[in-house]
Order: sequence, then C-alpha cells, then structure tokens
Amino acid sequence: MKNIKHQILDTAIKLFNKSGFKNVAISQIASEIGISNGNLNYHFKKKDDLMLAIFERMDEEQGEILIRFKSYPNLKGFIEQTDIFYRFQLKYRFFYLDTLEIGRAYPKISEAHRKYSLRSIQHIRDSLEYGVKRGVFQLEPFPDAYDYLAYTIWMKGAFWLVQMEILQKDCKDTEVFIHSFTSLWQPYLTSKGLEELKAIKQLGITKNTNI
Repeated sequence: MKNIKHQILDTAIKLFNKSGFKNVAISQIASEIGISNGNLNYHFKKKDDLMLAIFERMDEEQGEILIRFKSYPNLKGFIEQTDIFYRFQLKYRFFYLDTLEIGRAYPKISEAHRKYSLRSIQHIRDSLEYGVKRGVFQLEPFPDAYDYLAYTIWMKGAFWLVQMEILQKDCKDTEVFIHSFTSLWQPYLTSKGLEELKAIKQLGITKNTNI
C-alpha cells in the first residue's frame, strides 16, 4: 500500500493536471483519496506546502534525468532524451501549462526552475558541441549559432504544452513532439550525421516521425 503522503501527492498531481492548480481545493484531494481534510492537513497544512512538495519531487526527477544523460549522447541518445523529457512534462502537465502563474505565487520555485532551465540549455549546447566533435554536426555556420539553437530547442520544449493547448491539439502524441524537435537540428547535420539518423530511423527509434 502506498505511503499516505505519496498518495496525496499523486492524487494532487492527477487533479491539478485535470483541472489546473488554482481550480483544485484541498478538500477535493482529500475526497478523491477517501480521507478527512484533517488527515490531509496533518501531512500538508496548506495547499502551498503541497505545491512545494510536488516541486521537490519534480526537481529530484529532473536532476536524475540530467545525470542519466551526463555523458553527451549520440543522436540516438539525443532523441531518447527528447522522449523522456516530454513524458516528464506530461506527468506534470499542470506545471508547464501554468508555469508563470505558479512562479509568481512561489518565488523559490520560480528561481529553482530558472536554474534548472539554464542547466538544460547548457546541456543541449554541450550535446551539440559534442556532435560537432563527433563529426555528425557541422561547424557553426555563423558565430553563436549553436547557442541560439540550444535556446530555441529549450524554448520549444518548455512551452510545447501551452502551444498545443492554444491550438487545441492532442498533446499526448510524443511522435509529433520528437519530430518537431528533430526538425530543429536536422538541417545542421553532416553527411555522417544524416547517415546516423537514417540508421536510427531504420531501427524504429523515431517510430513514425517521418524523418
């Protein structure tokens, strides 16, 4: 049986994803689990404490994702990272849809998320540089080209769910997400890189992304 605190966090995330953070009351979370408000308040005195606990879990998982891919990946690893990152976003969908609102309400979360975002951008940049050294990415076509590309890749990912919400499109299609990301860096591949990507496609790593 799940630890009650874990159950509260899991249920809160599920309801936040469904209705949005602001639209879910503590009493709804307690009712969904089948416990009293007092029982829930014993573990989390207010909704703010619950949000902070959820972000701590997110921050820990984000750190594990970056550590897992600390060694700069080949193109297969680059695509796998994209897939893992998107599944993480779907898991905490409410946060990425309401990032600015949550950040304004919780400055500590805003600052921690800012630092993680900067680490992510640097990680993407380092991966591109490693690709240049491997000969799968071209030399920068103009100064700071890969700095801009790393930022663009991060920005597209950070606000993808918002874009899908605005366009009223299915956000659960990871293949579309991967294809969209691949289209950003594919033009920078060398002939060696294109061959490597072709081999990945033949292995079915990119599934139906049509690349």
